Amino acid sequence: MNAYKKFGYYYDEIMAKLNYDLWLEFIEPYLKPNDSILDLACGTATLCTMLKLKGYNPEGLDLSETILEIAKEKMKINHLDFPLYQKDMTNFHLTKKYDLITCFFDSINFLNSVSQIQNLLNCVYQHLKPNGYFIFDIFSKQMMKEYETHHWQEDFITFQLDWKTVKASPTSLKHLIKIQEGDTLLKETYYEYYYDISQLMDQRFKLIKISGDFNEDIEPTDERILIVLQKL
Repeated sequence: MNAYKKFGYYYDEIMAKLNYDLWLEFIEPYLKPNDSILDLACGTATLCTMLKLKGYNPEGLDLSETILEIAKEKMKINHLDFPLYQKDMTNFHLTKKYDLITCFFDSINFLNSVSQIQNLLNCVYQHLKPNGYFIFDIFSKQMMKEYETHHWQEDFITFQLDWKTVKASPTSLKHLIKIQEGDTLLKETYYEYYYDISQLMDQRFKLIKISGDFNEDIEPTDERILIVLQKL
């Protein structure tokens, strides 16, 4: 399992270009006032924060201690309070069930086998209320192709980023991240794995919707696939 380490301290600034509103708008049709939500691989809890500010009851779960430390600081800054759990999203047990569980930003693609995906689906099923929703995204074949050789270099205010992505196997990508801050050089490596939509289906769930890049259908050029499942 990939767990962000020191990279977590730079995560928000590097990912600042992400439009979190798109994910929020995508899930809101499946929410009612005061619904409970568990966000898996919640990162620094940006989506949880947005949900809390809109009157929902979010909770976050992530494997990275570093990431959750930052999430807790953000909660204090925003004068908010919601539960955060440091747990593996493929092997967790909480004492409640949720109306909606989410897992975004291709976090599922960090799982390295179909058996890990099945473990995730087992945990999701156990923690959803009857008729509850599981909404997640994965990267498409198009994105896999685009990132076979990808190089991102950028100067931020306090550090320089050098992020190379290469094809590690026919179905996996290797991310080589270097961050230079003053005399300190940080190096971390992460892997992502491509999965076909069929590998994510489970007979205990009903397929409600598949969307490419937040649209109503899927086009060959779409980079992100969003999937809505409902617990039967």
